[in-house]
Amino acid sequence: MNQLVLPRPSQLGLVLLALSLLVAGLLLSPATSIENLYQLPGALALNKSSTFEQAVLHYTLLPRLTIALLTGAALGFAGTLVQQVLRNPLAAPTTLGVAAGAQLTLGLVMLLSPSLLVWREAWAMIGGLASLGLVLLMGARRGFDPLTLTLCGLIVSLYLGAINTVILLFNEEQLAGLFIWGAGELSQNDWNSTLELLPRLLVAASIALALWRPLQALDLGTEGARSLGLSPGVIRILALLLAVYLTALTVSHVGVVGFIGLAAPAIVRLLGARTLRQRMLGGALTGALICLVADGIAQQLTLAFGQLLFPTGAATALIGGPVLLWVLTRNRLIPARPSQPVSLVPHRRRLSKTGLLVLGLITLGSLAITLSLGPTWEGWRWTGFNGETAVLAMRLPRMTTALMAGALLAGAGVIVQRLTRNPMASPELLGISTGAAMGMVLLILTIGASSRGLQILAGGAGGALVLLALLVLSRRSNFSPQRLLLGGIALSALLDAGIRMILAMGDAQSIMLLNWLAGSTWLSDQSDAWALIVATPVLALMAMLASRWLDLLPLGDSAANSLGLPLAPARLLLLLLAALMTAAATLVVGPLSFVGLMAPQLARLLGYQRALPQMLGAFVIGSLLMLWADWLARSLVYPHELPAGLVATLIGGGYFLVRMYRMPSRH
Repeated sequence: MNQLVLPRPSQLGLVLLALSLLVAGLLLSPATSIENLYQLPGALALNKSSTFEQAVLHYTLLPRLTIALLTGAALGFAGTLVQQVLRNPLAAPTTLGVAAGAQLTLGLVMLLSPSLLVWREAWAMIGGLASLGLVLLMGARRGFDPLTLTLCGLIVSLYLGAINTVILLFNEEQLAGLFIWGAGELSQNDWNSTLELLPRLLVAASIALALWRPLQALDLGTEGARSLGLSPGVIRILALLLAVYLTALTVSHVGVVGFIGLAAPAIVRLLGARTLRQRMLGGALTGALICLVADGIAQQLTLAFGQLLFPTGAATALIGGPVLLWVLTRNRLIPARPSQPVSLVPHRRRLSKTGLLVLGLITLGSLAITLSLGPTWEGWRWTGFNGETAVLAMRLPRMTTALMAGALLAGAGVIVQRLTRNPMASPELLGISTGAAMGMVLLILTIGASSRGLQILAGGAGGALVLLALLVLSRRSNFSPQRLLLGGIALSALLDAGIRMILAMGDAQSIMLLNWLAGSTWLSDQSDAWALIVATPVLALMAMLASRWLDLLPLGDSAANSLGLPLAPARLLLLLLAALMTAAATLVVGPLSFVGLMAPQLARLLGYQRALPQMLGAFVIGSLLMLWADWLARSLVYPHELPAGLVATLIGGGYFLVRMYRMPSRH
């Protein structure tokens, strides 16, 4: 008698998950609806007597279902390869900048020479390799530390995304569908993409499976792999090339579908998969089914609203975000008590109080220069304060709002860094700015263009909820940088999915929101300037009054509590204050600028280690950064203008990468 062999717990969990996702995907996909199932035999054997419904099923719905499975499998496979090579559970093609580099390269080729898109896979491969190379170059000096690699990958992705947004703003007509495609759109009109993807993916997967033994040997470490006669460097390069190739294939055909390469391997590992072969096959299967479910959700929402409203990439974020938040509460993937976070700046002796006076004088000089000097139709010229008052009247409100926004973001950055005891935290990296932006977008959609006060309150509520969620999620791990970063990425993706859904409408309101999200100070008027002139001193004063709390919190819970600090009320008030400051600044510079990361670091670099001096120094430095970003925004491509928030992003992202590269090596 044959004995019944039950699957092991890891296999049983994967089988149950696969069946659940498969059933959900088939129920959600229009291709497998009851009506279309009756049409399936005729759709498979399409001929001249076939009906219109059968033709739609054959040429549109079935190819889309197949593409969803292939895309998810490729991204899940690529994510497993990257995590195995880098020994980093946070690594994925999207978090390491591969997808962003491929998307930017394809956008440039589409704009400059559309005929070259016949080699779109090669262009996507070049862009992905360049981005990955930059991230690895930054992380090599830190021994490919997981947190360092993830931070660098996130910055590179945001940096390239800012460049992509600039290109889109200046070429709306030529690149009208680029934003939707970049969000991951799986619509198909024939079987060409399937026939192109399938053999390439099978070849790449076969090569990866043939390398599974050498890749498994990487678990023994570099010396262990060498003792077996293997070359770890060659193995890593081959695996990374395969991962980039798989990502480039998907990006070149369907755009950026994020989170699958990160969520699928994490789910498989949590289900108990231990060997590399289990994780590779399980990651591909899980990724395929997640993408199928996400695409089904996107299609159902599109059918409900009657227009192209919800790209598949946004739906994968809605699925992957909660998955990562669940992973965040588990202790098997991320250490609960990591080593002390690495500061990006060295400790130096404290400067004298005249340093702030010098910074103030520099600010006054910068104000005079940026207000009076600029390009005109007659070329570069100085505008006298007693002369062209109309020009000064246009420049002064936007410069004032830029100054105030820079100070608010810098102050919020100081609070967040000290509150989380993480010098690499900021409102932008932790998703607080995205939460503030989402709060204001929802207010505009539900109520319309309301007062600045209501917008600040809505943005403050959004930012406070994000920061509160991060603190709750990371409390058990003593606010470890890994948990905070992963939680910020997950929450940002969830909120960004909603913003992308709104922008994908393509109407006049979405274009206005795109300009605002990019940080357009040219929309600022006197009412904005006066609102920030009133709000900034009040919020800054509240932050300075909390300087003692900010000095005690980095000492740890026990020390702060023993010194009389009420931890829970202090944290709650500080997170609300940081969220309000971020919301007020986000009104002007958009959700990304990196001023909240850069200004506190520069203040510490100048020697201001205590909370109050660092806060004052960061206020001045943040104002200077946004002031010059606004001046560059209106001067670089005159008579056109760049969004000041994007200019600050380009400056801040570059600063961060340089600081990461110049950090002392661990070797």
